[in-house]
Amino acid sequence: MTPEEMPGETRRSSSPKPSDWLLGYRRNVTSQLGEDGIIEKIFGLLPSQEKRWCVEFGAGDGYYLSNTYNLIVNCGWHSIQIEASLDRFLALVRLHSGNDRVICLNQLITFEGSNSLDSVLSRTPIPKDFDLLSIDIDGNDYYIWESLEEYRPKVLIVEFNPTIPHYVNFVQSRDMNINQGCSLL
Repeated sequence: MTPEEMPGETRRSSSPKPSDWLLGYRRNVTSQLGEDGIIEKIFGLLPSQEKRWCVEFGAGDGYYLSNTYNLIVNCGWHSIQIEASLDRFLALVRLHSGNDRVICLNQLITFEGSNSLDSVLSRTPIPKDFDLLSIDIDGNDYYIWESLEEYRPKVLIVEFNPTIPHYVNFVQSRDMNINQGCSLL
């Protein structure tokens, strides 16, 4: 009798988990596509820490479609929230007023110079090996990520253009005036 035929026995699979196993943990608090639940699961698997840090830029008002709101409000994380639009930034400040764990910055992030993410973060108390970075700026997300040299987040969320088929390798031009976004591949 082969192991497959043995009643009541389960064989241990040597194949890895499928790449989409985290999808079973999708849950939205304020995220768009279940990121809140997936993020919680990922950090539930990593060693716990006394103080967790997250960064979100393209943070908007800090609530609508936010990947970090749940971590800040419900899990007690420290955060750097960055938003370039003044109106959205003012809403972000109102949302987090009185929370000394949150630093809100009205800043346009670019991939070089004093507005680079490395440079902006260097003016904050965030550790270089912080926990989560969420990049959502509708275009140059890839290049901002590529430009990060000094800081090493443990987990990274990078927006991509879902209208481009997953099998197409497309990286938009490195230009802050173009907002096409890149493909998932």
